[in-house]
Amino acid sequence: MIHGSASIVDSLCHLNGWERCSIPIHALEAGIENRQLDTVDFFLKSKENLLNPSSKSSVPDQLDDFPSHLYLRNVEKLTPALDLLCSAIRESDSETQSKHFSEQLLNLTLSFLNKQIKELFVHNEELDEHLQKGVNILTSYINELRTFMIKFPWKIIDTGDEYDVNENVPKVRESNIWEKLSVEEVIANAILNNKIPEAQTFFRISNHSAQRLEELIRIGLNLVFDNLKKNNIKEASELLKNMGFDVKDQLLKICFYTTDTNIRDFLVEILKEKNYFSENEKRTIDFVHQVEKFYSGHFQENMQIQSFARYWIKERDFFKHKSVLDSLLKYDPKDKFNKQDHRVVLNWAQWWTQLTQESILLPRISPEEYKSYSPEALWSYLTARHDWSSIILWIGEFQTQNSCASLEQNRWPLLTVDVIDRHTCCNSYMRNEILDQLARNGIFLKSEREDFELFLRRLNRIGGVMQDALPIQNYRSKEGWDFHSHFILYCLEHGLQYLLYVYLDCYKLSPSNCPFLEKKELHEAYPWFEFLVQCRQVSSNLTDPKLIFQASLANAQILIPSNQASISSMLLEGHTLLALATTMYAPGGVSQVVQNDENETCLKKVDPQLLKMALTPYPKLKTALFPQYTASNVLPPDITLYHLIQSLLPFDPSRLFGWQSANTLAIGDAVSHLPHFSSPDLVNKYAIVERLNFSYYLQHGRPSFAFGTFLVQELTKSKTPKQLIQQVGSEAYVLGLSSFYIPSVGAACVCFLELLGLDSLKLRVDMKVASIILSYKCRNEDAQYSCIRESLAEKLSKLAVGEKATIEELLILLEEGIWNSIQQQEIKRISSESSSQWALAVQFCRLHNVKLSTSYLRECAKANDWLQFIIHSQLHNYHPEEVKSLLQYFSPVLQDHLRLAFENLTSVSNSRMDSDQVCSRAPQELQRNKEEMADFFEVLLRCSEEPNSWCWLLAEAVKQQAPILSVLASCLQDASTIPCLCVWIITSVEDSVAAEATEHIRGSMEEHMWDLQDLSVIWRTLLTKQKSKTLIRGFQLFFKDSPLLLMMEMYELCMFFKNYKEAEAKLLEFQKSFETVETAARRVHATIPAPWLKEQVCFLLKLMLQQCGTQYELGKLLQLFVGIEKLFSDGPDVKKLCVLSQILKDTSIAINHGIISGYSLENFQHECRSILEKLETEGQFALARRVAELAELPVDNLVIEEITREMQTLKHTGQWSLKQARIDFWKKCHESFQKNSISSRAASSFFSAQAPEAPEPPAEEGRSRVEERQLLLTLAAHWLAQEGLGPVDELEELEKQIWLCRITQRTLREKQETEPRFSQHISTSGELSFDSVASKFSLSMLAALNTSKYLEINGLPSKETCENRLDWKGQESLDFLIGRLLDDGCVHEASRVCRYFHFYNQDVALVLHCRALASGEASVDDLHPEIHALLQSAEQLEEEEPGIPLRKVQSTSSLDSQSFVMLPPCDEVVTNLETLTSKCLHGKSYCRQVLCLYELAKELGCPYTDVAAQDGEAVLRAVLASQRPDRCKRAQAFLSTQGLEPDTVAELVAEEVTRELLTASEGTGQKQMFTPAEESQTFLQLTTLCQDRTLVGMKLLDKISSVPHGELSCTTELLILAHHCFTLTCHMEGIIRVLQAARLLTDKHLAPNEEYGLMVRLLTGMGRYNEMTYIFDLLHKKHYFEVLMRKKLDPSGTLKTALLDYIKRCRPGDSEKHNMIALCFSMCREIGENHEAAACIQLKLIESQPWEDSLKDGHHLKQLLLKALTLMLDAAESYAKDSCVRQALHCHRLTKLITLQIHFLNTGQNTMLINLGRHRLMDCLIALPRFYQASIVAEAYDFVPDWAEILYQQVILKGDFNYLEEFKQQRLLRSSIFEEISTKCKRQQPADTAVKNLKKLLTYCEDVYLYYTLAYEHKFYDIVNVLLKDPQTGCCLKDMLAG
Repeated sequence: MIHGSASIVDSLCHLNGWERCSIPIHALEAGIENRQLDTVDFFLKSKENLLNPSSKSSVPDQLDDFPSHLYLRNVEKLTPALDLLCSAIRESDSETQSKHFSEQLLNLTLSFLNKQIKELFVHNEELDEHLQKGVNILTSYINELRTFMIKFPWKIIDTGDEYDVNENVPKVRESNIWEKLSVEEVIANAILNNKIPEAQTFFRISNHSAQRLEELIRIGLNLVFDNLKKNNIKEASELLKNMGFDVKDQLLKICFYTTDTNIRDFLVEILKEKNYFSENEKRTIDFVHQVEKFYSGHFQENMQIQSFARYWIKERDFFKHKSVLDSLLKYDPKDKFNKQDHRVVLNWAQWWTQLTQESILLPRISPEEYKSYSPEALWSYLTARHDWSSIILWIGEFQTQNSCASLEQNRWPLLTVDVIDRHTCCNSYMRNEILDQLARNGIFLKSEREDFELFLRRLNRIGGVMQDALPIQNYRSKEGWDFHSHFILYCLEHGLQYLLYVYLDCYKLSPSNCPFLEKKELHEAYPWFEFLVQCRQVSSNLTDPKLIFQASLANAQILIPSNQASISSMLLEGHTLLALATTMYAPGGVSQVVQNDENETCLKKVDPQLLKMALTPYPKLKTALFPQYTASNVLPPDITLYHLIQSLLPFDPSRLFGWQSANTLAIGDAVSHLPHFSSPDLVNKYAIVERLNFSYYLQHGRPSFAFGTFLVQELTKSKTPKQLIQQVGSEAYVLGLSSFYIPSVGAACVCFLELLGLDSLKLRVDMKVASIILSYKCRNEDAQYSCIRESLAEKLSKLAVGEKATIEELLILLEEGIWNSIQQQEIKRISSESSSQWALAVQFCRLHNVKLSTSYLRECAKANDWLQFIIHSQLHNYHPEEVKSLLQYFSPVLQDHLRLAFENLTSVSNSRMDSDQVCSRAPQELQRNKEEMADFFEVLLRCSEEPNSWCWLLAEAVKQQAPILSVLASCLQDASTIPCLCVWIITSVEDSVAAEATEHIRGSMEEHMWDLQDLSVIWRTLLTKQKSKTLIRGFQLFFKDSPLLLMMEMYELCMFFKNYKEAEAKLLEFQKSFETVETAARRVHATIPAPWLKEQVCFLLKLMLQQCGTQYELGKLLQLFVGIEKLFSDGPDVKKLCVLSQILKDTSIAINHGIISGYSLENFQHECRSILEKLETEGQFALARRVAELAELPVDNLVIEEITREMQTLKHTGQWSLKQARIDFWKKCHESFQKNSISSRAASSFFSAQAPEAPEPPAEEGRSRVEERQLLLTLAAHWLAQEGLGPVDELEELEKQIWLCRITQRTLREKQETEPRFSQHISTSGELSFDSVASKFSLSMLAALNTSKYLEINGLPSKETCENRLDWKGQESLDFLIGRLLDDGCVHEASRVCRYFHFYNQDVALVLHCRALASGEASVDDLHPEIHALLQSAEQLEEEEPGIPLRKVQSTSSLDSQSFVMLPPCDEVVTNLETLTSKCLHGKSYCRQVLCLYELAKELGCPYTDVAAQDGEAVLRAVLASQRPDRCKRAQAFLSTQGLEPDTVAELVAEEVTRELLTASEGTGQKQMFTPAEESQTFLQLTTLCQDRTLVGMKLLDKISSVPHGELSCTTELLILAHHCFTLTCHMEGIIRVLQAARLLTDKHLAPNEEYGLMVRLLTGMGRYNEMTYIFDLLHKKHYFEVLMRKKLDPSGTLKTALLDYIKRCRPGDSEKHNMIALCFSMCREIGENHEAAACIQLKLIESQPWEDSLKDGHHLKQLLLKALTLMLDAAESYAKDSCVRQALHCHRLTKLITLQIHFLNTGQNTMLINLGRHRLMDCLIALPRFYQASIVAEAYDFVPDWAEILYQQVILKGDFNYLEEFKQQRLLRSSIFEEISTKCKRQQPADTAVKNLKKLLTYCEDVYLYYTLAYEHKFYDIVNVLLKDPQTGCCLKDMLAG
C-alpha cells in the first residue's frame, strides 16, 4: 500500500473486504496536485456507502433501519473533500492545458454525486428533514459543477429539412390525449406527471417553440402564476417542484416581485403560516400595508389636508414618470377604479432605508405623531415643504431641550445641530432664517464654527458683532481662542483698524480682561495694534503718565519700524520733538532721562550728548534744558513746562496756572484757581442774568420743565390760581398756534395744557387744521414757504382771540385743503375714508361755535349718495334743519323719499325697541303693557289647567308677543326645548324680522309645532340681519352648552369687535366641543343632531365671509378658517382664497364676494384672471405671478408685459442707447422666459417682433444694429425650435434672415477695416458682445434643420445654375463665412446657406460630392460638370507623368503612422475622394472624415451609410469589438479624425474591457491562450486610446457595479487596470479608491469564496504590497501562502522583497516561511542571514552557561560548536553566491574561530575563544602560544591588538622566536614595533635573558639607522661597532650621523 498505486490498493481492499474510509483527505489533495485520477477514484469509492458506513451491511433491506441523521452527518463530513474537488475543477477549467484533466475530474465527481442521490431515492419513497438537507447539499454541488460541462449549441433546424429532422423522433404515448388539449394544458399535464421530456418530444414533432426547455419552463411559470390567481397553492407548488425549482424560494420571489395585490396578500398569508418570512421581511410587509392604507382613496378623504409650500413638487414632475410606473403596475388608464389604488411592490420596500420609509409615511400622519419618527426624516420633510410654523415650534423646543423639562413632555423628537446641517432641504432663504433663529440662541453649525468668516456672516445676519447680548458664550476656535481674541486677530489680518477700535470700546476690552491684547508677537507684526492698545489704556487711567509714555513709544514704533522704539532711536531718526514730547511723560521727567543710571531701562535712557546734538536746531530749548553753570558743586534746577512756555504771551505762566503747585514762576496776584464760566467773580463782573419762565421751556420743547417752573415761580405765589391757570393755558394755546409748524413746540404745549388740567383738544384740532392749510397752500401757491407760514401764523393769532371773520376764512381754507388732500391720496370723494377726514372740519366748527361745515354733505347730495349723506349727518349730529336745507341738491325722486323719511324723525324714538336691547327686558315691562295683555298671572294659572300646558303657554307667548312665557314653558315637565327657543326668538325680534323668519309657516303661528327646520330658518334669517345678540341670549337661556353658542361668540368677535385672536380661541374650543357632540351622538340620541349643527355652522362661516366689509376683514377670516375646511361641506377652497387674500393685502384690489357664494374652480380662475389684469395695469408683476401660480394660469402675457415695461423704462432713462445694457436685457429676457416656462411660440414671437428691418445708419452703429438684429432672430429661432414638431419652414426663414445679418455684418467690418479713419474697437474689458451671446444659441447643431436632404447634391446650386442674389461685396462675405463654417465642420449649415441664396461655393460642392461618392448616392457620371472636370483633369495629370510609380493607396484620413487600411489601387472611389480632398480649400477635415469612414465601412463589410449614420461612439465601439490584432491602431486613427470627447472614449474603453473580461470568464467566444498578465497588457493598450488615463480609471471603477454577481475574476482585472491608469497619472484619490475597493472585494467575496488565485492576481497585479498586507494575512491564515512562491509570478522582483518584509514585520518567529521564501526566490543573502542567525543562536546557547559547566559536558559542547560551524560555513557560502563579500568574510573568520575552539577542545586545551568580550581579548591573545591562533581570534572579533606588546611577551620575555617567524610571514615588522618594544624594555628593566632576546630581535630590523640607534640606546656597543665598520652600512651611517 505504501509503494504501490491507488489501483492496487483498491484491488486489495476489494479482495480482503477492507473498508476504504481510511484514506485521509490530504492524500486526495496530493492526488489532485499530482494529477493522479486513480487516487481520486479510490477516494470517491471509499465514500460511496454514505447510507451504510459498514461495508458488511450492504443488503438493501437493512437500509430502511439506517438513521437519517447519520446520513446527514456523513454528507457534512464529506463536504471538505467535495469543496476541494470543486476548487480543483474550477482552477483546472480556467487553464487551457488542464482542460482534459478538468473534464475527467468533473466526470468522476458528477458520477459519484448522481449515484448517491439515485441510491437515496431508490431506497426511500419520502425524505425526512435530515435526508432532505443531505440531498440539498449534494444537489448544490451538482448545480455548481454542471456549469463546467461542455455546452453544445442548439442546432438550427432548417424548415426545408423538417421532415428529415422529425423522421426518427419516436411517437409519444400521450400524443392522442395531448392533441386535444391546448398548449398550456399539455404543459401543465406533463409537468404534474413528470413527463417534461415526453412533452418536449411532442412539441418537437409539431415544431412548436415549447420543444426548448427554456420556453416550456416559461409557460410553466405562467401556469403557476395563473394558479396563484385562483388561490390554488397546491397545484402551483407541485408545478414548481416538478420543474426543479425550490418552491419556497419561488413563492417568496413571486410574493415580493408581483404587482398583483391579491396574489401578494394570498401568498403572504400562506407563507406566514409556514413561518417562511424573516423578521425583516415581516416588517417590510407590515410597512407596505401601512403605506397602502395611508395612501388609499378612503383613508385620504379622512386625513387632514396639510398645507404645502407653493413651490413644492409640481404635477408635471409627477406625470413625467407616471406612464412608466403604470406600465409596470399594469394600470389601465381607462379603469376609473384604479385611480385611488396605490400599489407598492414588496421588493421596492426592501430597498428603502428607514429614513425613506419614514419620509413616505410622514405626509399622511397627524402632527401629534411626529415625535415617534426620526429627527432626520421629520426635519427633511418639514424643510422640504417649507413648513415654517412647525419648524419654529420644533426649534423652540430644541432650544429648551437642555432645561429641566422632561423629555416625555416634548412634542417633537430630539433635534441635533448635525441633523439640521445634513438634512435641511429647503431653499437658501429659509435655511438662513432657521440658522438665524438658532444663532440668536447661541446655536451654530459646526461648519460655521470652524470657518470664522462664515461665523461672522451668521452673526451679521442676527445683529452684528456688536450687540447687547452676543450669543458667543461657548465659542472656542481650533486654537483655543475665545471669540474676542479671534475677532481681534481677524481685524488685524484684514487691516480693520477703525472697526477694531470701535469693537474694543463696545465691549470695554483691555489687557486686564482680554490677555490676547498683550501678545508681543502681535505687537511686533502689527505696530499700529500696540499703539491702539496703549492709547486705549491712557483713556482708562488718565492719571498715570507711564501709560502715555508707553503709547508714545508705540507711536514711535510705527514711525521707526526698523528699530526698537526708544527715545534714543527717535533722536537718531530725526524725530527730536517727538522724543522731547515723550520724555515729558517718562518717569522722572527730562532729568531722569538724561541721567546715566544703569538700572533704568534702555527705552527711556538717552545719552545727554546725543540729546544736545539733536537740540541744535532749537537753541533756546537747548539752553533751557542744558544751562551753563560755572560752579561745579551747584546742581541745575529742574526744567518744567512753565519754563518752556514763558516766552509765549497768551500762556504767560507768571499770571496763569497759579492754581498749579508746579508753577514756580507765578507771582503773588496770579489766579489761584482754574477759571470757568460759572465762577462767581466772573459772573458778577461780566454776566447778564436772565430769569427763564415756562414759555422759554415750551419754546424749547420741554413741557415738564415748563410745568415745574410755572409751579415754583408763579402758581405757588398766586392768590387766584384758577384764573392764573386759565391765563397761562391761553398763553400756551397762543404759543402752540404761533409755532404750529414746529412739532416739538406744539407737542410741548399740548402736554403742558394736560399737566395744567385743561383740555388740549382745541389746540390739537387747530394745529392739525393749520398743518393741512399750510400743506395745501404750499402745493397750490408759488410764494415762499416762509411767507405762507408767517401769514398763516398771523391768522392763527387772530383765531386765538376768536375773530369770526378769521374763523370763517380758515374754515374755507380747511375745506379746500381737505378736498385737496383727498385728491392727493386718490380716495373717492364720497366714501367712508373721505367722511372720516371731514370729521376734523366738524370738530373745528364745534370748537369755535360756528355753523357746521356742509361741504361734504353738499357733495354727497350732488352725487345722489343718500347713504353717506345720512351716515355723515347722523354721525356728527347735524341739526335737522341744516340737513333738510341740503336736500335740494338731490335728484327729485330722492328728494321726495328723504323728505318723507325726515318728516318721521320724531316718531323714531317711539318705535319698537332694537333687537339688541330686547334681551334686557324684564318682567316688569310686561306689567306696563296692560292694554296688550290682560293679566300675566291669569295666564300662568290657566296654563296649569291645559292638557299640554307648555304647548298652550307657547301659543300664548306668540299671541301676546311675550318672550318670558316661552322661558317659563321650557321649565314645565315634558317641554321640548327647541319649540321654546323658536318662540322666544320670534317674540323677541322686530315684527319685520319675525315675519321674514316665519314666512314659510302655513296656518296659525299659535298652533304651529316648532322643529329644527323652523330653528334653521330663524337661525339663517337672524344671522342675515346680523341679529346675533338675540341668538346668543336665546341659546344661553335654552342651550347653554351648545357648540353653536361658541360659534356665535366667534361671529361677534370677528364681525363687531374685530378681535381675531380671541375668535381663534373660540373656534378651537368649538372644534373640541363639536367632536365631543359627534362622539356622544353615536351612543345617545341628541336633542340637536350633529349633522344639523354642522349644516348651521357651514352657513354661518359662509355668511361671515360674505358680510365682510373690507378686504382686511376678509383676509383675517380666511386665515382663521384655514384648517377647518371639513366644516365647509361644499364651500369655497379656503386655503386658496386665504393665499389670494394675503397676496392682495397691500393692494387696492378686492376679491369679489360673489366667488364665495358660487365657488367653483372655473369661477376662481375667472376671478384670478380679472385680478391679474388689474395687477398688470398697476405694474405689480411679482404679485401677478403669484396669483397666476395659485390659479394655475399661464403667465406668458404677464412675463412679456413685464419685460416690455422694463424695456420702456430703459428707453425712458436713456440706458437703452448703451450696447451693454441691451445685451444684458436680451439675456435677461431669455433667462426670464426659461425661468417662468412660457410657451416657445410666445417667446419666439416676442423676439421676432423686437427684430425689425434695420435702416442704414453709420457704419459702426449699423454694425451694432445688425448684430443686435442677428441676436434677436437667433433667440427667436432657438425658442421656435423647442416646439414639439418644429416648424421647419419658419426656422429656415429665420435662419435666412440671420444669415443676411451675418453677411451685412461681415461687409461692414471689411469696410471699416479698409477705411483708416475708423479705428477698430476691440473689447479688452471682457464684456459680452451680441455675437458672443448669439453663438450660445447657434442653429448649427439643430436636428430639425440638419436633415439628410441638405447633404444631397440634388438641389445644390451648381456653377451654371447659381443666381447671384447678392452684390459682389455680399458674395465675398458669404464666401468667407461659408469657408469658416466648413472649417468648423458645419456642413449642413453651409449647404443650407448655399441653397437659401442660390449661391455656388466650390468647397461646399466638393464636400457634398465626396459624401455622395462615398455613400453611393451618385456615381462619377452623376456629378456636377465642374466636379467631373476636376476629376478628369487629375486623371490626365497622372497619365502625363508615367515616370512616377503607382502609389500605394493610403488613407488621407489618418496620419502617416495611423493608416487605417491598405486598399487595393483599383478602388476608384478612394482615388476620387482623395482627388476631391486635395482640391478642397475649406472643409478638408470633413472630406478626410468621409474618406476615413468609407475605408472603415469597406473594412467592416457594411455600407458607408450605415457607418455614417451611426455616431462616432457607435463606430468606435464596433472597431474595438472587432477583436483584430491592430484594432488599437485603427481606433487611434479613427479618433484622430473624429475628435470624440475623452469622457466618451473612456466610457467605450471601459465597456469593451468589461465585455471581454466577462466573455472570457463565461467561456464564450474564442478565448486566447493568454496569461492574466498578458491579457492585462492587451487591455492596457486599449486604455492608451484615451488621453486622460484618470478618466479611464474612473470609468473602470464605475463598471464594477455592473459586473454580474460572482464574476470575481472580471472585477479583479478591472481593479488592476484602474490602478494602472491611476498610477500612470499619479491620481492619489483614484489609487485610494482602488485600494478600498480591493479591500472590500477581498473581505466580502474572495475570502469567503476561497478565491486564493484571484487574491494573488489582485496583489501582484497592483503591486501595492505594503498597503495590501491583509492578503498576506489571509493566505497565511488559510495555509495558501505558498501560492505566492510560484514561478514567473513576480517578473519585477518586488514581490520577494515584500514577502520577506512581511515575514520580518508580521511573522518574526516563522523562520520556516522565511527560509522557504528565500530558497524559492534564490535569495542567497537572506539565506545567509538565516544561517548566520542560527549559528549565533548556537553560540548564545553556549554563552548562556558558565564555560566551566560547558566543559564538563564536552560532548554536548562539541556538538553545539559543530552545528554552529556547519551553519557558518553555509552562511559564508550563501553570502558568496550573492556577492556579499564583507558578510562572507565575516562568517569565514568566525568559522576559523570555531574550528580553532574545537581543535583546542580535541587537544585537551580549555582556553575559551568564543563569546569573548573585548576587554578579555588582549589577555587571550597574549596567552595563545602560536601567532596564527592569535591572528584567527583577532580577525574573528575584528580586533586590532597591540602587536608590540604581544611580541614583547612572546619573544623578549619568553624567547619564542618561532612566534616571530610566523608573525614575519604574515605581517610586516614595522619600525614602530621595534621602537615600542625598545621603550617597554627601557621601562621595565628586563632580565639578562630578555636583554639577549632584545639584542637578537634587533637583528630583524631592516632599518639600519633605527637598528644603530636602538643598539646605541641599549649600549650594545659591539653591534654599534660592527655596523660602523661594515662597508655596506658604515658609510651610510656616517653620512647620516654627520648630517
